[in-house]
Amino acid sequence: MAEMRYFEEGGKLYKQDSDGERYRISFSEELQLKNLKEAKRNQKLLAYALYAKIAIAFLLLILVFLMVFVFYRLDTINFFTGILYR
Repeated sequence: MAEMRYFEEGGKLYKQDSDGERYRISFSEELQLKNLKEAKRNQKLLAYALYAKIAIAFLLLILVFLMVFVFYRLDTINFFTGILYR
């Protein structure tokens, strides 16, 4: 099968095969190309959203471990009992 190349000229979409023949694409093919472009864009945005969620979860995990460590260290130096019994 010949390889198709799509291009826009004068506001209309055309396709050109490897033989050099130019064809005006149909409305349904134009819609399919638009949907394909949007699907690729949506997939890229979903990947970015996944990376952002992973980064936020990682930062939240670090924050939780930091808080537990700080409370543990404050408890070992009797910080809370010193405040409570003054």
